[in-house]
Amino acid sequence: MKNHLLNLKGKCNPENAFVTSVLFLTILGGVLYLLFAPKIDFSEEENRVLESPPQFTAASIADGSFMKSIENYVGDHFMLRKNFVELNTRVQLLMGKRDLGSNYGRIPAEGGVYFGSDGHLYEVLLPNRTDIFARNAAAIQLFAKKTGLPFYFVPVPSGAQMQGDRLPYAAPSHDQREEFNVIKAGAGANTTVVDLFDTLSDRTGNDYYYKTDHHWNTFGAFKGYEALMTAMHIQPTAKEDFSFEKVSDSFLGTLYSKAICSSQEPDILYLPFYKKQAVITQQTGKSTRSNLYWKEYLEKKDKYSVFLGGNHSVDVVKNPDASTKKKLLLIKDSYANSMIPFLSTNFSEIHIIDLRYYNQDIYKYIQQNGITETAAVYSIKQLCEVSVANKLSAR
Repeated sequence: MKNHLLNLKGKCNPENAFVTSVLFLTILGGVLYLLFAPKIDFSEEENRVLESPPQFTAASIADGSFMKSIENYVGDHFMLRKNFVELNTRVQLLMGKRDLGSNYGRIPAEGGVYFGSDGHLYEVLLPNRTDIFARNAAAIQLFAKKTGLPFYFVPVPSGAQMQGDRLPYAAPSHDQREEFNVIKAGAGANTTVVDLFDTLSDRTGNDYYYKTDHHWNTFGAFKGYEALMTAMHIQPTAKEDFSFEKVSDSFLGTLYSKAICSSQEPDILYLPFYKKQAVITQQTGKSTRSNLYWKEYLEKKDKYSVFLGGNHSVDVVKNPDASTKKKLLLIKDSYANSMIPFLSTNFSEIHIIDLRYYNQDIYKYIQQNGITETAAVYSIKQLCEVSVANKLSAR
């Protein structure tokens, strides 16, 4: 008995008591933080909606979703979470992992982010293993045939495709020329497919992509614009006719959100301003703006949305002083947003439709608005991942 008391006394020395107290206070602090600290619904750093408080119901207990919701909620809101997220990035890099932020359980699978050279982050490009791309490509070509109007297709390759020499050594990366060749082979008589592979290559000595975001940068968008105008036999507005204003040097884009690291150098974001006198407006719903830049987004993390205010179902850009009186209908993803300021100098009207959010009859829209030309600007990666085919079927 005496020996037992002596052993117990040894275990209750000041050092053990201190460690126990620290652990207890840490756990208590974490619980109190989860219960009472103000919560945010959206993480701008990670560009995603965070888990909402779990709802206790008999059904959620029975199917196990309540415990899963608690797990996700704690994971999204625990104390010092941002620091631990960054620590996780650094630990994975030290362990030699190259593909960060991936989700291979998703359908289609979602590749993560490569840390390339020169401070570049790159999307991991995966082989196309679903029928999403095939259905999108076929639907877009059928759309071109149905309208009977001149159609110009601009499939935009990703930064990882154009800057392969900057990827980690021997890093797997799918060749997006496979999808481009399918698009090219399926082009109808009224379709012109614009090839940007040489235009955007880093072998030109220029960097046409953001380091922390999946989009091309303003200068890449200008090169895409020039190529599209050349294909349409329209004289592109010269680069010298724009002033390029640096509006942010703290842009951390979507790729950074997948692999947060405080040592990452942010991007510089430039906006092009047409030097000649022109009244260019953007109509979104019932609202009309006197320019194409929503500068309130420069104060937010999603700075790329400064172009057009992000993605809407329909935007109409008008310029009565444009170089032609043509009316362009453009189906697109967000890559096109930074091209619109350049296009606005050449078309009296640009009707911009994002099929992800558009639910009307696009063929009626073309007839009702006197469209003379049609075009599509899509990143090849987007065509492989997001289905828009059903939005192009006639109603």
